[in-house]
Amino acid sequence: MGLQIPYRIGASGIHGQGVFSLTPLERGSLLWRFEPGFDRAVRLEGLPERQCRDLLHYGYTNPRRPGWVIVCGDNARFWNFPPPGEPANAVLSPRTVQGEHLVIAARRIESGEELLIEPASDADYARKLRHLLSPLPVAAAAHSQPRRRNISISATARATISASTAR
Repeated sequence: MGLQIPYRIGASGIHGQGVFSLTPLERGSLLWRFEPGFDRAVRLEGLPERQCRDLLHYGYTNPRRPGWVIVCGDNARFWNFPPPGEPANAVLSPRTVQGEHLVIAARRIESGEELLIEPASDADYARKLRHLLSPLPVAAAAHSQPRRRNISISATARATISASTAR
């Protein structure tokens, strides 16, 4: 399995569900590794819009694999990013398995603490957190109802692929 530690999935104060450690973890502990045959790389081109949207939501994009999304075969799909400006407790290791970085603890992680992955782990980070990263216009901020956004997944997938190839 990809996740290498005892964990549970639970309600996250950051976003929906999250991954929580069941034991204390020391800095540098291996948290996740790509498992060939269990985790998989899926090419976005030619897939139906709904499938692309779901894959981009639960998977991550590696800038070295333009046009592909990595889908974790376990509950790592519930891993959240920290709120903007706050540090992650999980970071990419320089070591890789089939081109995918191992994920390690950036610092000591306490039992029960939510695992939060650094934004650099996903080339699609800006699109996923656009609603948190871009300030609302003054007129929109004055209203209490959230804004609805209609985003074309094909345009989003193209933007993700373009951003990945530009790096």
